[in-house]
Amino acid sequence: MKINNINAIVVGILLLIVGCSPTVQEEKTPELISGEWRAEMELKDGIFMPFNVSIEKTNQEVTFSFKNGEEILPTSDVVVNGDSVFVKTAIFDSEFKLKIENDSTLSGLWFNYYKSEDYAISVVFRRGETFRFKKDATTSARLDKKYEVVFSPGLKDEYKAIGLFTQNGPEITGSFATETGDYRYLEGQLIDQTLYLSTFDGSHAFLFIAEIDDSIIDGTFYSGTHFKEPFSGKVNESATLKDPDSLTFLKDGYTKINFEFENIKGDTVRLTDAVFDNKVVLLQIMGSWCPNCMDESVYFKQLYERYNAEGLEVVSLAFERAKTKEKSMENLRRMQEKLQLPYTILLAGETREDKAPEKLPMFNHIMSYPTSIIIDKNGNILSIHTGFYGPSTGSYFDRYVEKMNQKIKAALNN
Repeated sequence: MKINNINAIVVGILLLIVGCSPTVQEEKTPELISGEWRAEMELKDGIFMPFNVSIEKTNQEVTFSFKNGEEILPTSDVVVNGDSVFVKTAIFDSEFKLKIENDSTLSGLWFNYYKSEDYAISVVFRRGETFRFKKDATTSARLDKKYEVVFSPGLKDEYKAIGLFTQNGPEITGSFATETGDYRYLEGQLIDQTLYLSTFDGSHAFLFIAEIDDSIIDGTFYSGTHFKEPFSGKVNESATLKDPDSLTFLKDGYTKINFEFENIKGDTVRLTDAVFDNKVVLLQIMGSWCPNCMDESVYFKQLYERYNAEGLEVVSLAFERAKTKEKSMENLRRMQEKLQLPYTILLAGETREDKAPEKLPMFNHIMSYPTSIIIDKNGNILSIHTGFYGPSTGSYFDRYVEKMNQKIKAALNN
C-alpha cells in the first residue's frame, strides 16, 4: 500500500474518532432582508395585535416604516449587529430589541419606556405577509359609517365616543373620536361578523375586537398588556359629543394666564416677555409621549409658518413622563428635531409627578393632552379647546381646521 493511501486512512480514522467531518463549514449569520413584513404583539389573555411594516435597506441605512391605514411612520434609527436588530421609534421613547431568526422571521421585545424601563411586549415579525389580521378574509356583513359608542359602559370611568369607519370589502379603516381626542389611524378587517382593528404608532399598541349584529357593535378595547375595557355602540348618524370649547375654562378669580418655564435650551421664558407683546399666542398643553399631540403639533407648525409674519406665536407647554428632567429635555429635543417644529417648546412638567393643574392653577382642570388656548394681543383668553380631532377623523378634522383658522385670523385682525 502506498504511503499516501495509509496517511489518508489514518486521517479518516482520527476524524471519525473525534466526531468531525473532513470539511467544517462556519454557520452563516442570518441577514435582515428588505420587504413587506407583518408583526404580531402578544397582549392580554393570549390575544395578538398585528401591524404592518416595510423594511428597506439602502447602502448602510435601514428604515422601518410602520403602517396604519393611510399613515406611514418611518424610522431610520436602526442598528444591526450580527443577528441583533435595535429599532428606536422616530419620536417616542420606545424601541424594539430583536433577533434575526432566519431570513423570514424576527423575534424579540418592544420596550415602552414611558411606562417603565422594563415594560415590554413580545413581538414576532414575519416577512412576506401583507394582510392585517387574516389572509384572504371574506365577509358579507356591512359596517355602518357612524356609531354612537360608550367605553366602559355603566362603570365609573364611562366615556362617550363616535365610531367613524370606511369599508372596502372586508378591509376596514377608521377611528374613534372622543371628547378628549381620537384613537388615531385604525386599520383592520371585518371577518364574518367580527370586527378587528389595530394601530401601532411607537407610543401605543391598540387593539379593538367587536361583534357586529345589525346596528349594534359590542367588543373589547386592549391597550398594550396593561389595560382593557369593554365598549358598545349603535348606529347613529346624528351622534354628537360635547363641544370641546366648553370643557376647560378659567376658574373664578382669574382673568388671564401667565407662565414661567424653561425652554429646551435651559432659558426661562415668560408670557410677559417682550417677544409676546402685541402678539396672538396659541398655547399648546401637550407631551412628547402623546400621539394626538404630535398630530396637533404638525398642524400648529403649518399655522405658525402661515401666520407668524402677521403676529402669531405658538408656545408648547410640555408635561413629560420621564424619570428625570434631563431625560424629559432629551425627549423634547428629539420631538422638535423629528417634526422640525419652528416654535417655542417649554418644559412645564419634568416627570409623571408634575401635574398640569398644579402648574396651571387658573384652569378648572386639564382633562386632555392636548389642550389648546388662543390668547389675544392684550393677553385675554379667546378660546380653550380640549383634545384634538386628527386627520384620521376625516370631516371632524376638516371642520376643526376650518374653525381654528377662522379664530386665528380674527384674533390677528383685531
